[in-house]
Amino acid sequence: MPSAAQDPRILSLVRNRLSRSLHADYGGFASDQAQLIKLGDVQLDGVQLDGDDDTQPTRGATATVTCHLTVAEACCNPSGNAHGGFMAWLVDHCSSLVLLALAGPGDRWVTSGVSTQLQLFYVGAAPIGTKIRIVSTLLQQGRVTGLLETRIEDEATGKLLVHATHTKQDPQPRSSKPKL
Repeated sequence: MPSAAQDPRILSLVRNRLSRSLHADYGGFASDQAQLIKLGDVQLDGVQLDGDDDTQPTRGATATVTCHLTVAEACCNPSGNAHGGFMAWLVDHCSSLVLLALAGPGDRWVTSGVSTQLQLFYVGAAPIGTKIRIVSTLLQQGRVTGLLETRIEDEATGKLLVHATHTKQDPQPRSSKPKL
């Protein structure tokens, strides 16, 4: 069975899933800013086809998702730089795509889970108009917990702007059976 890196059908299914998530018009917090994000490179390892229209990660599957954004005024603080809160949201939003890239059929990781810890190191500023690259990688994923790493870089210079780690939990589905 071909790996994800060799199978364009797998990459197409995953890219479509991520694009739908990125550009869902949910009208909630930062929905306008979400529309500014462009999906870039998606790298998968250990993902297989599951039927004709779904994917299934294997044990130890990994993913790296790259997104791009040009810093707009709506993303900035009064100094004209991307706001720290915006950068934190960007890490949360983009790193969650990695978990969606590895989603499969069944009841585990069918959403991007819920954040339990987000740690950011702000290294540099991103003024209005700066083109940034957001690279998110899976460090570890279990049945319930996912650990992700994100680097936000200036596309023109490669300079690191933010380094972050993000821990997410996949809420357990409620049992329909009462406990005795």
